[in-house]
Amino acid sequence: MDKILIIDDNPNDVEITRVALAEKGWNLEIKSAKRCDIALEGLRNEEDLPFLIILDLKIPGMSGIDCLKEIRADRKLQNIPVAVVTSSSHPADRKDALAAGASDYLYKAFDFDQYGDDLSTMINRFKKD
Repeated sequence: MDKILIIDDNPNDVEITRVALAEKGWNLEIKSAKRCDIALEGLRNEEDLPFLIILDLKIPGMSGIDCLKEIRADRKLQNIPVAVVTSSSHPADRKDALAAGASDYLYKAFDFDQYGDDLSTMINRFKKD
């Protein structure tokens, strides 16, 4: 089964993403981590890597940007697409995320259907079959 990893400290946001993907017909194994250090440790020890990482920018401990930089610097992880999915619509956050190596930047829309559509479009872009 195809797997994604969501790095987000808000369990409600993780659940919304799970539900949105399920409603769009995606059958994915979804893992989550509340902090980047935990996610990085798990990824580095994982044999079966996710095809996509969904990363929130505003998380406790290591920032989302620093986490992204760590992923891009790690030979094992550097080729995994990382989509920053955040509630921040600030242009500087988008610019910084893309400069740090984000594969995509998705604003967490308040419209649930739109969010599901945006996630589906993003997954179609990165899923290899």
